[in-house]
Amino acid sequence: MPDRLVEFLEDISGYREESTVLDRILTKAREITRADAGTIFLLEDESLVFAYSQNDRLSPGCETRLHTYSTLRLPLDEYSIAGYVAVTGRILNLPDVRGIPAKAPYHFNKTLDERTGFVTVSVLALPLRVNSAQSLGVMQLINSLDPLTHKPAPFTKNMERACRLLVREVAGILERNAAERKGIYGMLRMAAIRDPFETGLHAERVGAMAAELYHGWAARRGYSQAAISREKNRLRLAVMLHDIGKVGVSDLILKKKGRLNPEEILAMREHARIGAAILEDYPGEIAPLAHDIALHHHQRWDGKGYISGSSEGRLAGEAIPLGARITALADVFDALVSPRCYKNPWVFEAALAHLREEAGLYFDPELVACLDDVCEILPQIYARFPDDRELLSGSREEPEGDGL
Repeated sequence: MPDRLVEFLEDISGYREESTVLDRILTKAREITRADAGTIFLLEDESLVFAYSQNDRLSPGCETRLHTYSTLRLPLDEYSIAGYVAVTGRILNLPDVRGIPAKAPYHFNKTLDERTGFVTVSVLALPLRVNSAQSLGVMQLINSLDPLTHKPAPFTKNMERACRLLVREVAGILERNAAERKGIYGMLRMAAIRDPFETGLHAERVGAMAAELYHGWAARRGYSQAAISREKNRLRLAVMLHDIGKVGVSDLILKKKGRLNPEEILAMREHARIGAAILEDYPGEIAPLAHDIALHHHQRWDGKGYISGSSEGRLAGEAIPLGARITALADVFDALVSPRCYKNPWVFEAALAHLREEAGLYFDPELVACLDDVCEILPQIYARFPDDRELLSGSREEPEGDGL
């Protein structure tokens, strides 16, 4: 294996967030093959999810933040090029998609080309799989550009060989990351049994928004893209566990239909301390970050927040851990725009305006300023992780656990 490829794989193994791994994979594969464009599909619920795409001709530059939350899907069958590769586990190296034999089970879909004016010629599609296990997805590269003419040319056998090594190693990384996420989702399912609000989708939305807020904050401070990606990866996973302490709160409180009395409110506030206690023994590198977020995500910038049912442990301003300050903003936004039996969901603009009004009181004003950096991404996050409205229809009348 070439030294540069070894160095790349060693570096990428330190990343945990899937979208960043996919971005780095696709960028490296396109560098190796001089591909004009590329797409990665991931297997999810017996279909192929359009997880990430790059196309310098149509959309120059990195679009990782937008593609992370795509909802486009393909059927898991042999009719499409990507579907065939996923189902059979075979590599397809097509010099010209217009020359696909009529008897081939797969076909080229011309819809995107016709809609955009892009012309697909050569395609290299490889399965993302570990050994002979089921494919995790497919990487599809389009149009290897000739270095002299800059016109589409076939992908060479050397390119195919290098990409085969790349996807084999990266599939292992994705599999390990999936195992880590499985543990997190297991804890979230446990919490959802106790509290109808604490769904995996709520956790996904808050985690995604928190990650994007961090991206905006760090970019404004001049952090490198590599540094942003590494911390953003950890933060998104850690934030998803922010309300895990609700498993230690009585069902009589969590599932009460009606307003909580003062004693019940104090008992509900204990979920922050309980969550931190649970995460003290949680394995993995995100544990310290997740612990601090669980403990402090209901702190307020003005010092009037909480970590338990008493005033003990209150912090203010920058003494509050950054991850917790970010989570507070994302958590309240989700509470406002999500449907509840006691209120209709707020429109995004109204919720954002409310958060801005609370700058310097409830929230870190510097982070509130970063809301402008995530406005474009918010609709995609909510389309990717929509509410289960039936699940939420019977819950209590006030959002003590996830609101202001």
